[in-house]
Amino acid sequence: MSPKLAQLIQQAENLSAEEQLKLIAHLAQKLSGITQVNPKLPQPDSTQAKEIPERGKSIWQIAEDFVKDIPEEELSKLPSDGAEQHDHYIYGTPKIEA
Repeated sequence: MSPKLAQLIQQAENLSAEEQLKLIAHLAQKLSGITQVNPKLPQPDSTQAKEIPERGKSIWQIAEDFVKDIPEEELSKLPSDGAEQHDHYIYGTPKIEA
């Protein structure tokens, strides 16, 4: 991602939900000549914007909410090398020795 695009995305995060939906609709219209927009997707309008909270939870907040009721004993049983050994846990391949 270019630095300019990252900066624009960061600025867009400060917009209200309704303004973000308008921006997305504008971008979708501009890009429709380049890529096909899925016609089954709902079109943004002001009623949808009112249903969307100003800020959603971050992925870390969602993860914390998910594990908050799991006892520490159970959490300690989970693998701690999942990122390094994902093929082992997903596909059953032998673990890679580091």
